[in-house]
Amino acid sequence: MRPILGLISMVTGTLYYGDIGELRKLFDLLRLKGYRVVGPKLRNNVIRLEELMSFDEMPYGYTDSQSPGRYRLVKSDGESFRVGPDSLKKYLYPPELVIFSVTKDWKIREPEFYYPKTAFFGIKPCDMASVLIMDRVQGAGGDPYYLRARENSIFIVENCLTPGETCFCGTMGTGPEVKEGFDISYTLIHEDNLVLFRCGSDTGLELLTSLDLEPAPSEIEIKYRRMMREAKERAQAPFTIDDVPDLLEHSLNDEIWKKVSEKCLGCANCNMVCPTCFCFDVIDEPELDGSSKRVRIWDGCHSYIYAEIAGANLRKDLWARYRHWVLHKFNYWQTQFGTLGCVGCGRCITWCPAGIDLRQVVYDVVKEVQKR
Repeated sequence: MRPILGLISMVTGTLYYGDIGELRKLFDLLRLKGYRVVGPKLRNNVIRLEELMSFDEMPYGYTDSQSPGRYRLVKSDGESFRVGPDSLKKYLYPPELVIFSVTKDWKIREPEFYYPKTAFFGIKPCDMASVLIMDRVQGAGGDPYYLRARENSIFIVENCLTPGETCFCGTMGTGPEVKEGFDISYTLIHEDNLVLFRCGSDTGLELLTSLDLEPAPSEIEIKYRRMMREAKERAQAPFTIDDVPDLLEHSLNDEIWKKVSEKCLGCANCNMVCPTCFCFDVIDEPELDGSSKRVRIWDGCHSYIYAEIAGANLRKDLWARYRHWVLHKFNYWQTQFGTLGCVGCGRCITWCPAGIDLRQVVYDVVKEVQKR
C-alpha cells in the first residue's frame, strides 16, 4: 500500500484501511511522542485498564463472557473483548484524590495536579460517551484535576463488532460505533486481517498521516456498515429511551420499586464500576506525626450513610436508595445536565454480585407505569 502523503490527503470522517501492523505502528508512535498509553490489559484473568508498555500487552486473542453477576475470560481467535470493571473515570476522576494537606506545624499545602499527556488506546465507544457526559458534570463544574486530565488526554477508540450479553449501548445511542469526542477510531475485522481507521480531530489527523493507509473501497465500507448495524441490533435493551424519563418520573410512589430491588445488597458495586457515577465524600486522615490530609473519595448512593444529613437519613430503606440511583440515571440527570446518565456499558449488570439486570428493572418499572 502507498502511504498517504500530507495532511491535505486525509479527510476527517473518511474510512481508511491498513493491516494490523498499522495499529501496532500507531501504538509505537504514541509512545515515541511521549504519551503514557493506557488501555485494556490482562490482569488476574480480568481485563483491566492500565498503562501499556507494548502493543503486545493488548489482550487480543481473548474475549470475555459476561452475564448478570458473572464474568469469565475466554480465549478467542476472532471475537474481541468488551469492557472490564475499570472505566476512564479511574484516571480522569480518580477514586482517591488529596485536596490539600496540613503539616504538623499547621501549614496548608495544596498539591499541584500533575497529569502526564495520556493516550487512551483501545477504549470502547460507551466509555468515550461517558467522558462526554463527565464533561457536563466534572468539566462544567470546574473540577481542576478533571480539567487538567481532560486537557492532556487523547482517545483512540475501538468500535465494537461483537457486543456482549450485558451491553445495551445500541439502545442508549452510545455505540457500538463511536460518533464524537474521539481523536482516532478503529475497527478490527479479524476475518479479513485488516483495520479500518477514522480520524476525529486534528491530533488524530496528524497521527494517521504517519501510517501506511489507503481510503477504504466501497465494498469494505458496505461490509463495515452492515457489521455495525448487526452489532447495534445485538446491543439492545427491552425498552426504548424515548419516553423512559417521563414514565419513570411517575413511578416514584409505586410499589414496584420494592420488588425490583429485592436482591440488592446495598454494596455500591454498581456505583464504583459505573463510568459516570460522580458522587464523592471528603474525609480527613490524621497522621501520627501531627500532620493530616483532606481526601476526596468516591461515594455511592446505595450506601446507608450516603443520605444521612444532620443525623437524619433521607432514604433509610434500601429500595428507596436503589430507586434514587435508577431515577438519577434515567430522569434526574436529564434535568440537571441535559443528557441521560447511562451509556449502556453493562458494567453494573456484570459486576452486581446479586445479578440484578438494570435493563429488566427499567423495563418492569416502565411497564408498571404504563398499566396505570
